[in-house]
Amino acid sequence: MKVDYDEIMRRVEAIAPRLAENARRCDEMRRVVPQSVALMVEAGLFRILQPSRVHGYEMDFRTLADAATRVSEACPSSGWVLTVISTHHWCIGAFPEAAQDEIFGDGQDNLIAGTLSWQGVALPVDGGYRVEGRWQFGSGVDNAQWVMLGCADPATRGPGVHAVVPRGDIEVDDTWQVLGMRGTGSKDIVARGIFVPAHRTIDTRKFFLGQSPYIRNHPTRLYYLPAEAILGVLAPTALLGSARFALHKFIEHTRNRRVIITGARKAEYAPIQIRLAEAAAEIKAADLLMHDGLRECGELLENAASTAEQRARLKWQGAYASELCRRAIGRLFAGSGAHAVYEGHPLQVAFRNINVGAQHASFDFDSSAEQYGRVLLGAGSKTAGS
Repeated sequence: MKVDYDEIMRRVEAIAPRLAENARRCDEMRRVVPQSVALMVEAGLFRILQPSRVHGYEMDFRTLADAATRVSEACPSSGWVLTVISTHHWCIGAFPEAAQDEIFGDGQDNLIAGTLSWQGVALPVDGGYRVEGRWQFGSGVDNAQWVMLGCADPATRGPGVHAVVPRGDIEVDDTWQVLGMRGTGSKDIVARGIFVPAHRTIDTRKFFLGQSPYIRNHPTRLYYLPAEAILGVLAPTALLGSARFALHKFIEHTRNRRVIITGARKAEYAPIQIRLAEAAAEIKAADLLMHDGLRECGELLENAASTAEQRARLKWQGAYASELCRRAIGRLFAGSGAHAVYEGHPLQVAFRNINVGAQHASFDFDSSAEQYGRVLLGAGSKTAGS
């Protein structure tokens, strides 16, 4: 059976009710529960961006984005982990074929967690690298069989290589005691001088600029896009799903809500109506910004090239979409009344999640805005002391 966009979305709709049932438990367990991971694996959702040469679907970014957004409406934690791990499965398309085969060969449904920022170091040794250090925010690491780690050059502390290692080679430090996004299980990853063979590494600069020599060996151009561009576009998808969830819950909650003293219906208050209208427009605008970025990614793949302005704009649009979702949920939460502050209330959960999710480095609002503004003004890269 051919797996296309409609089939993926049909599968998502089929499992969404069960993911929603598990959402509270994910929050309590501080990880996506195994039942929810199994549902997404069985639906083939982690294969959307996985190379077809190793049993993936090698579909477009829009398919993952829309699937992850819908999953996030049911369970924000599951949607976030789906987005992060699937992005790593896309990344593996830039690695040597030997690594792809080792991880996904024979149809294995392995999952790759990890952290793309170069927080640890990789020292060149005979046959590969010696990797060590600590990486924060390893979303989904409890559910993964492999881990991708960005590593700095130990001499310059600049970008070195990205490495993929078996989950059993690293340690997981349970540091994930946080305000929101608890169910993502984004714990610290620790490597203590582990050996990584060369075939499981890729030069970070080539990887981030879409210049890996291995991307030419796939039937599509899916892996030609610079990693720095696609990360900023895909990461907000989970936040958009959370925002839609909050919007639906606010409407549901407000329709039946009454003022305790007078009994008047809150739904008839003009300020509440205006608050809802603004939030709905912000969420719609975030959706449009995200899909515009996805459309441009498709165009960039056709051209197999991108400019600094395009990359900066894509990153900024992702950051601004995330900020719009954060503002929308903040506005809805503020208009939800005192009962929304209780643990487990849907709008309190959404408020906590969005304010943690929006802190992600891939769509840092301030730095993304500055970078895009400088490019528009022709100011070039910012230097120390400027």
